[in-house]
Parts: sequence; structure tokens; C-alpha cells
Amino acid sequence: MRRCPKCGFPLNEKDKYCENCGEDCSAVEDSETAETVSLNEPKNEQKEKLKKQWKIAGIVFGAFVLVFAGILALVLLVPHSSSSSNTNTKTKSSLTEPTTVDNSIDGKGYYYFDNKFNEETVDKFMSAFDDEGSMGDLGLGVKFDDFKYQQDYLLLGKKVSEYKQVDFNGKTGAYIFTDEEENVVGYSFIFYTSLLVDITTDNVYKVKQTTGRVGAWLYALSDYKSYDSCESTAAHFFREFAVDMRDDTLKDSYYYNGYTMLCVTQSDQAALTFLVTDSDFTDKNGNAVFTAVTGTDNSSNTDTSGASEESSDAKPDKVSDSEIEKAEELLKEEPYGMDDQSDTYLEENGIDVDEYHNRLNVYDAIHYYLSDVTLDAQRNEDGSITMKYTGTHTVFGEGEYITYIVDIENKTVYYDSASYDWLLDQDFYATDVYNDLVSY
Repeated sequence: MRRCPKCGFPLNEKDKYCENCGEDCSAVEDSETAETVSLNEPKNEQKEKLKKQWKIAGIVFGAFVLVFAGILALVLLVPHSSSSSNTNTKTKSSLTEPTTVDNSIDGKGYYYFDNKFNEETVDKFMSAFDDEGSMGDLGLGVKFDDFKYQQDYLLLGKKVSEYKQVDFNGKTGAYIFTDEEENVVGYSFIFYTSLLVDITTDNVYKVKQTTGRVGAWLYALSDYKSYDSCESTAAHFFREFAVDMRDDTLKDSYYYNGYTMLCVTQSDQAALTFLVTDSDFTDKNGNAVFTAVTGTDNSSNTDTSGASEESSDAKPDKVSDSEIEKAEELLKEEPYGMDDQSDTYLEENGIDVDEYHNRLNVYDAIHYYLSDVTLDAQRNEDGSITMKYTGTHTVFGEGEYITYIVDIENKTVYYDSASYDWLLDQDFYATDVYNDLVSY
């Protein structure tokens, strides 16, 4: 019986068009007739057709086998990426994945972080670190402009620049090291070791200022890793560090999950520097891989015998009295001291509230603990001013000093943790001011 190829409606023998849908059916044959013709074909012809069909199928299958074998050979013969190879691949890695990033320094087992140092990197750190609302809890805010150039170093013979940012009233700090193309080559975290009294605590300040802070930075600087991987790496390092510090067996360096952590401790502070490396990095290179650059060209700031007039763009080495005055005004405005007392409580104890709050600043704190103070003010390459105060400390005696760096143009103040002799303790200072003003 003939049927419409479009809708399947039964057709009469002479119908040229389908009565149901109007489809042209003039070429449609009776299906039974077609089947009969096929069944009535000579057996020899059917055998020949089968032979041709099997031959075609064999050719297709053989081609498929050859293609599959070629792919398999490529997979087996091409070397897999290892921790000493270069690759542009960015994947969400697990803790067991080898560290492989661009720009390895041949033979030294050292690699760049897979990112640039820019606003996007800092924004990525902020978003990762703030996942649990820790920014709001800590009052911590980090912007790209907060990082100030410090000085140049040689890292395994390659020139790198150090940028510094200090937050939370000087309790923690971050250093970023970049090459001339702004590729990140190293990251340092500076903090008070008291934060590691109990790394297992749920306290937001301790956990987020150590594990979470470093984990978020490693994630922001390393696009090819997942945040969970970076946070787990940071937690591992801090557990090792805390245990060894407690047992007085602290090592100069640790390796884990593609990172080498270099350790420097002084007084009650620690500086941890993270590099992307092979596991035998310190065996090959030791721990002192950073060397300060000497002989920096300061010709733009130095008078020469042939110069009749200093360039208008050059900054004089000497810091003027007016600049010192402005810098110290900023020190007076910089909050200092753990202010835990309410105004009501202060008033109940006969304390002048305005005087109490006004004294909780960096400048007054320095002069509270130091007497016979001398100031050494030096200009830095970025235009900021290093303010080094030296005097007789109320406890430690003569020759004690403390250093702050003030950027008048940007109105920023931060504690220079790289150069200090004694530390201002915010808790003690606020208590001392309170005791000075309280009426018993």
C-alpha cells in the first residue's frame, strides 16, 4: 500500500497528491512491491551487495582504529607537565597537582606567580578574603594604591621591586615583589607571632589574619590554583610554623604544595615570604635568595659640577622644616591605641574624653615612651619621608628608636617594620593614658 511520506496517510493507486496534507506523492511506490522486488533479487546479486557492504564497513573500522591509535600514541609519548616545566595552562588544581607556571628561572627551580600585580589582583584578594565577612569584622581594607614602593632587590640575580602595605594599625603587613613587567615573583606576610597562640581557634582575627589572609593572597596571585587549595596550603604552613616556634625548632624554610616559605623572626614579629618553587629549591639555592641592590643611580637627585640649576622634577635629598611639620601633623592624626573604653565609662571615672581620644595617636605615643628625642628625617625614592625618632625609652634606656614612613602627598602613615628597635604596644599605651587621666 502506498502512503504519504510526509504524514503517512493511505494513498490510492493513482493519487498523485495526499488528500490529507497535499504532499506531492507521484514518486511514491507501493512498499510491498518494493519489498517484493528486493526479496526476489537473484541470490548472487544479494551476495555481491553484502560483500561490498562488509568491505566498506571494514575500511571505515580500519580508519577509526588508525586514528584512535594515533591519538593514544600522542598521549603516551608526549611528556606530562612536571614541576620543572613551563606551561600556559590554567586549571583549578588540587593539592597534589605539581606547580607549573610560566617564566621559570632555568636550573634554579623557581617560578613566577601566574599573575600581574595590579588592581584586579588586589580586588581578587579582597573578594576571597571577605567571603566570611572578615573585612567588616576587622575593619581591614586594602587598595592597590596602599602599596608603596620600598626598594629594589636581586632575586636569584634578577632585579625585582618591593612594594609594601601595612594595615590594622601596623599589626600586619604585606610585601609584593615584582619584576620589571609587573609579574609577581614573591609575596611576604608580616605579623605578630602572638596571632598564632591557637591556630585552631574560631576567632576571626587570629584565623583570618594568618591562614585566611595568606590563602587569599596566594589565590589572588596564582590564577591556576583554586582558593581551597591555597587556603589549605596556608593552613599547613602555619601549623608547621606554630609547632616549630613553640618547640624552638623553627627552620629557615618550609616546602609544601609548590611553595617554599622563607622564615625570618625578630622579637615578637615574623616575616614569611612565599615563592613558587620546586621541592629542592633551598637545597639548590639556600635561603638568602634576596640581595639588596646597591649602587642605585640617584643622579637626578645629586648636584654635578656642570649643573647650574637643579631640575624642577628632582626632589631634594634634604627634608625641609615645613615638610617635617606636615609629616608630624599626620602622625598626630594617625590613630593609635586599643580604645576599648566607652565615653560613658571614661566620664564616670573623671576622665576628659576629648583629651583621652586626642592622645591616642602615633606622635603622642612615641613621645610618651621616648624622652630627649632626636629626629632623623630622610626622603625616600617614592617621595615619602622616613621619620626615625631616637631617644631614651622609659624601660629600655638610651639609644632606642622607632621609625614611621609618612607620605605627605597621599596623607598616609605606616609603621616601618623593617627598621625598628622597640615596638609601641597599643594595649599598654591606651592603659597608660587612661591611668594618667583617671581621677581616683
